[in-house]
Amino acid sequence: MEQLKKGIIAVKYILLVLLLIFIASLLSSGSISRASIEQVSENVARSLEMGSLSPADNRMVKRLYGINANDYEGVSLYVSDSNMKVEEILIVRLRDTEQSKDVEAAVQKRLDRQLESFEGYGPEQCRLLEDHILDVQGNYILYVVHKDAKAADKAFQKSL
Repeated sequence: MEQLKKGIIAVKYILLVLLLIFIASLLSSGSISRASIEQVSENVARSLEMGSLSPADNRMVKRLYGINANDYEGVSLYVSDSNMKVEEILIVRLRDTEQSKDVEAAVQKRLDRQLESFEGYGPEQCRLLEDHILDVQGNYILYVVHKDAKAADKAFQKSL
């Protein structure tokens, strides 16, 4: 009988630990936002001097990041009009938070390629790349390379 009581207590502790792990994973994944990709993109764009940044289509998303925009709830990309500038903004609304790993890997690959391309002759552009912001908030991801990246991130977070 004593063994049974100890077994029940052990099971209770195991269930409690599993419940705490589950709650922690929910909190760490961030909240799911209902904000539209259009509204988030507009707010981020308004927070910056867009200058030479222009909206890009899904083919450009595929070419630069290797991801298919149709696999996501929404994708917004702004790129520089000049090949000699690295400023860009990528906003992705995920269908599932599990997709964040793929997008983060694609962003890192893009960042590495850009740093390699501008290394040696574009120190100012490399500095912008090094100061990039990659912000994952639940079902949204923001990647921004811009002199005012912090302002963009602030607008992004407020939009969610």
